[in-house]
Amino acid sequence: MNRRWFKGDTHLHTTNSDGSLHQYELIERCKKIGLDWIIITDHNYNTVDKTYSSDGLTVIQGQELTGYGGHINVWGKKIPFEPPYKIDDIEDYKKITEAARENGAIVSVNHPFCSNCPFRMDINKYPMDCVEVWNSIQHSDNTRNLKWWESKLLEGIHLPAVGGSDFHRDYAKIDFLAMPTTITHAKSNSPEDILQAITEGRSVVTNKPNTSMIYLTAEDAELGDSVELGNGITGQCIATKLKPGFTLRVFNNDKIIYSHTATGFEKEHKAVFGIKEKGFIRAEIDYTLKGAFKKAFAALELKFFSAKNAATPETADELFWAFTNPIWII
Repeated sequence: MNRRWFKGDTHLHTTNSDGSLHQYELIERCKKIGLDWIIITDHNYNTVDKTYSSDGLTVIQGQELTGYGGHINVWGKKIPFEPPYKIDDIEDYKKITEAARENGAIVSVNHPFCSNCPFRMDINKYPMDCVEVWNSIQHSDNTRNLKWWESKLLEGIHLPAVGGSDFHRDYAKIDFLAMPTTITHAKSNSPEDILQAITEGRSVVTNKPNTSMIYLTAEDAELGDSVELGNGITGQCIATKLKPGFTLRVFNNDKIIYSHTATGFEKEHKAVFGIKEKGFIRAEIDYTLKGAFKKAFAALELKFFSAKNAATPETADELFWAFTNPIWII
């Protein structure tokens, strides 16, 4: 089946909730950085009345259901209730999101282990179509999201992962839009094809639109597919734009079956490896902060990504720059 890679952002805010840009200002910014699709997810508000295309950029309807218990993105269809919502407990949340899913919407739990606004309900009992593993610029909370998501994969749960910039505004003249970028392998950038690709696990999440990419296959299987283990099954991984010190790792379940650390800039690195266990394979690019960068990172986390009056957050010495969804080995 012919598919192409389409760059997008799943989590964006405008002046209709607490963002700094008007809807159409945001759309123009997204076009300039080369995105193919976006989902506008203002808090408890339907900014996009109906999904549409703007000069080739697909603008998908969305909303971030926001309450003390947690933040949940609803994509593709409207929430069939008018705010203010009653969202005092998990049953209130489920009533709203399940009604939206019945209308064809997709539900994603956002930044579940965020230091400031975590998912305070039982995440293991919440019905979701995917989970936001990477929220905003890279920080320690995302490593906790990734570890939880990996634990679900190891349980055999087919739970797709996405990233979203949660863009509200730029800080210190730094462009935070599409950091990270979710790149979907879809038939087209129509809303139906993009959302289908997301829910099938056909996505790579990377730091920003024009940085590293990971292409992972196992025989003829691609991300989101299943392939029989068989005898002598092999996989291939191509990673692009590896910076010095970046490490490409390929996992077969929780085991690293291939690892390569770049000593200089590598435009492209190719790997071929054997697959020995049923379960899944996935790939990620990691990096380690050292010296002044590590100290600056810790200060940034303390200022922007820690709950008020909380202790200094645990600094993640090793962060991820890009990761794939799995290919399932049966």
